[in-house]
Amino acid sequence: MIHKKLLIFNGSPRKKGTSFSFGRTLKILIEEAGHTAEILHVIDFFDEKISLEGLKYNIEKSDMIALVAPLYVDTLPYPVMWFLEKLAADFQTDLRGKNFFAIGQCGFPDITRNEPLIESCRLFAEETGMKWLGGLSYGGGAILNGKLVENLGKEGRKITAAFKLALEDALQGKQISSKSQELITVKIPRILLRPLAAFLNHQSRKLGKENGIKDLTKKVYLE
Repeated sequence: MIHKKLLIFNGSPRKKGTSFSFGRTLKILIEEAGHTAEILHVIDFFDEKISLEGLKYNIEKSDMIALVAPLYVDTLPYPVMWFLEKLAADFQTDLRGKNFFAIGQCGFPDITRNEPLIESCRLFAEETGMKWLGGLSYGGGAILNGKLVENLGKEGRKITAAFKLALEDALQGKQISSKSQELITVKIPRILLRPLAAFLNHQSRKLGKENGIKDLTKKVYLE
């Protein structure tokens, strides 16, 4: 077996959120398969807690790169867009030819919302000459709220199985199969969609208030 190293970028500004939890599971699975993995937080580079200069070594030593990110306003969070632009400008030679895949997760069950995020990752791979292996979309990440995958019962086992299948393809340099997406897709009865949407909207309002937003209906751009 040829030993490989996976470099995982957590694209969430939250270091212990759902994206990190997914990245952690990827790390566990690839190490169980006899390889190595490392998780880096995009926000550390954006906040200049870690210099981009030191990233060259990590990229050079990796065989495969994964980005796990939440959906923010229909696309990647701004720190991730900034980060990918920096990589494309400064590390294109180092990235060329490396395998790359992405996992996007959004708050609502409708995984089609993740399509712009996954497409942005594909275009980044194309621009940098990386080998695009595809992406997975997960709907309902806000419900998980950073919980460890192994503590999610049946849902956690489905996520783990999907990631394991995706990694088996990725380690062989193959496109991630549609079976992985089928496993990870949350199937919610239509009768529950409205109550779920109400719950998620409530959670969003609660989070906004916790972060100092007093009037959620205020349209600042019109003032």
